[in-house]
Amino acid sequence: MKRTGIVFLCGLLFLLSSCAMAANPLTKAQSTPIPGLPAPVHAASPSEETTEQIEIQLFFRYQQTGLLACETRRISIPKDESIELAVIRQLLAGPQAAHAELERLFPHNTSVIDVTAADDTLMVILSEGLLNDGLPANWAEDPFWQSEAPLRRKLTIQSLVATLTENFSYPYVQVFIAHDQAANVSTRLDADYFLDGRSGPAETLCRDETFLMTMQNTALHLLDAWYRRDYEQLYQFTAIAQPNDERPFYQEFTMELDDCVSLVSYTASAGHSPAGSNRATLTLDLTCLSNKREISFPSVPLRLVREEGIWRVPYSELKRLMLRTN
Repeated sequence: MKRTGIVFLCGLLFLLSSCAMAANPLTKAQSTPIPGLPAPVHAASPSEETTEQIEIQLFFRYQQTGLLACETRRISIPKDESIELAVIRQLLAGPQAAHAELERLFPHNTSVIDVTAADDTLMVILSEGLLNDGLPANWAEDPFWQSEAPLRRKLTIQSLVATLTENFSYPYVQVFIAHDQAANVSTRLDADYFLDGRSGPAETLCRDETFLMTMQNTALHLLDAWYRRDYEQLYQFTAIAQPNDERPFYQEFTMELDDCVSLVSYTASAGHSPAGSNRATLTLDLTCLSNKREISFPSVPLRLVREEGIWRVPYSELKRLMLRTN
């Protein structure tokens, strides 16, 4: 009788331990294969703290330019959510109302399903809403959309990659699309999403700083706008309210700068900003056309200021630059 009781007790303990293992969702998540992903794979871990307050950086499109600007935000993360997942959800929600100059890129019906870390790559599973971004069916026949559609798609994915590489140590990101969440069916984002002639599964993505609003990229976009006499874009890159140097209304702005000489060619250095400073200085090499004669201006300093995390040129500095040869 005693021996029978011991055998029954051992069997009961084994049954309870098996149920506990089956009820662990993290163990299940770690063992569930995702089609097309390399092994071994482990799930991104949630924070062990009850609630964690962190500061994050999110990248959104700067107005209608081809650059991504950074918004810094403080968020609270629940204990049962991975930090990576929380950051992506903040990105998909779009910029805060205080940053009217920033534009969301992901369609409103896009959601993040899951994130999984595999070595140095973060696998991000998004809903099919990513593919329904409202581009016109005849985008390839419209002069505006011929350039805007591929640019918008690249900026969308780069905003995700820039945000993740800015906040975490993953150098690579792979995007998957969930086609059937109930059946856990996900496939890699197809390269034809980018509208640049490629097809097949998209390659692993890495950070591309040509899309980021760095000091140098700000200067190059500014000079490109001058070269094309695009006063609207010049206005976007002009500081809004510096002490004793406010940006005028747009009509006055265009009238003053319309007398500038034509810009023929230009280069810009990477620039330097002292630690903790909101000011930067770059060096430009310019060639201008005045009275049908080309004039070279080597090593011209350009000073920028940072307003709400965005590099811009003070209005007085822009006038000094563009009207210097008149």
